[in-house]
Amino acid sequence: MIECLQWVAFDGGGRFYENGVFKGKKAMLSVTMGGPQDLYVKDGWNGDLDAILRPIHRGVFEFTGFSVLEPQKVFGPARMSQEERSDELERYGQRLAAIFDESPIDVGHY
Repeated sequence: MIECLQWVAFDGGGRFYENGVFKGKKAMLSVTMGGPQDLYVKDGWNGDLDAILRPIHRGVFEFTGFSVLEPQKVFGPARMSQEERSDELERYGQRLAAIFDESPIDVGHY
């Protein structure tokens, strides 16, 4: 069954991007980074996080037909207080409660 699903999703029988097998569905990444946000910007120490995620957004999600939602990003949770981590979880929960109303982001092309 898994082999079949992989073939359908990634081979697609010619069904790619806006005609992909997951057309009409949304996908979102939820990521945490060990460092602060200023390390994940253009010319930052780790580079632009959106550029880092782009191969997944474009090459996996959009390729298979998904509409891509803004990723849920949390910077440095290990350095946060318990209250700050709780606030992030609350923010994520609120977002998930309204996730079906979110509009996709423009990932762009390579």
